[in-house]
Amino acid sequence: MFQAIYKNVFKAGVLAGCVIGFFTSCKKQMPPEIFPSSLTIVNAVNDNSSFLTVYYGETQPKIYALLSFIKNGDYYDFVTGKTSQPITVYRNNDTLHTSSPFVKNRLDLEPGGIYTHFIYGSPAKPLQKTIKEQLPARSLNDSVAHLRIANFFDNRSIDVIQLEPVPGTMVSNLAYEQISGFIKVPVTRSVQNFRFEIKDHATGETLTTLTETNLYPGTVVPNVAWLFKARTMLVKGTWTGPGNFAANATTVGHY
Repeated sequence: MFQAIYKNVFKAGVLAGCVIGFFTSCKKQMPPEIFPSSLTIVNAVNDNSSFLTVYYGETQPKIYALLSFIKNGDYYDFVTGKTSQPITVYRNNDTLHTSSPFVKNRLDLEPGGIYTHFIYGSPAKPLQKTIKEQLPARSLNDSVAHLRIANFFDNRSIDVIQLEPVPGTMVSNLAYEQISGFIKVPVTRSVQNFRFEIKDHATGETLTTLTETNLYPGTVVPNVAWLFKARTMLVKGTWTGPGNFAANATTVGHY
């Protein structure tokens, strides 16, 4: 009987050793943790009509119809595990000259970082700007959106005035290619719309206005793209002289 008990104990010990060895082996073979970066590509080209398609590979895309599509004034979010991320951008499906795309770049990213890459300027001379984000924290106890202004309006400084919900100047003399800090905008059920006026700083002319919905008409349903979120207002367009300009403003979200 003692011999049978010894055999059972021995078998249990061998089995436990195998199990521990198996998990130890698995632990050693597990790959290192990867924290991907978030990359947002923003189309702020100033002709107000150009759309972009983006390729993230090293070579030439095989099927252009499957590339990321970004209409004017819009954006596309991308997640990557690469610290050196190539991007190749085509404009209006112009893929005939694949060796000379609209813009081409290689972005240095940190693991776990959040980045926004703006493509702006004229179609004849596109420009690029990458920023590493420090997005404001969300608080369910604070019914606000966080809005900042990015000035890509044809080498002019601008002023942005909030008309609703809280009248007042948000930024003054914001230079071309500059991006303001995030500014709190109240988001409550008493706010029907967000309304803003964009002015040329030097002349005081109103360049354009922007209205976005907070509460959908006839409902108490809020616009979830704003509540607690961080957003960027893109101001873009061309300036020839006083009374002779084309301007546009849109907002894009950061989620």
